[in-house]
Amino acid sequence: MTEVLLYRKLYENIKGDILSGKYREGDLLPSENVLKDAWHVTRSTVRRAMLELEKEGYIARKQGKGSIVLPRRRHTLGLLSVKGFSQVVGETKKPVKTITIEKPIQTFFPADFFYPLSDVETEAGCIFLKRIRCVGDEPVMLENTYIPNIGLEDLVSMPFVNGSLFETLGRVYQIEIRNAEPDLRAVLAGRAESRWLRIPEGTPLLHIYLRFSTNRQHVSIYSSLLCNTNRYSVGINH
Repeated sequence: MTEVLLYRKLYENIKGDILSGKYREGDLLPSENVLKDAWHVTRSTVRRAMLELEKEGYIARKQGKGSIVLPRRRHTLGLLSVKGFSQVVGETKKPVKTITIEKPIQTFFPADFFYPLSDVETEAGCIFLKRIRCVGDEPVMLENTYIPNIGLEDLVSMPFVNGSLFETLGRVYQIEIRNAEPDLRAVLAGRAESRWLRIPEGTPLLHIYLRFSTNRQHVSIYSSLLCNTNRYSVGINH
């Protein structure tokens, strides 16, 4: 295994131990010598992993003491905004990345859908897509989106304007997002969520159901969001 892969594996392992609570605020991490011997890697590999953890605010390295776990800083992101994730997070000057797990498809609403639907919406079916939303390289939200398929058939085959669903709906279809109705619940990450969000299974998550009303009759946008709020709290931006 190359040094790059070894350093990344060590970094992810220690980061996971911090996020899971194995190492808590103020705890001293194992020394570089201990980590070097335990992982059978070079000292430079250990130092590279420690430097990355320090840059991301997980630890502070103190001369003569070692690496100390820092309190987790929680930045507020306006995840409940009608502007959409990319625009709101982008306004904070943080790098935004979206990973598409399932591209937009035409399908039916699930039988046990989380919001009541009108007969028109049920009959029309929906455009469904599944995405991971990241701040930098860190996944913070798993998002399932459902839009009533009323005059939106082309949405499954076109690239989003500036990578934004909301901007595409506005520019191409003149659909204006007006307000959001949230329903928030606390859940624990299952196997799938832990894999997509790169967190230990059983990590507390905030499950947000959202209905965005629009200027078009019978076209609301529905989202199911699983948010890792360990580093980012959920704010409301308008």
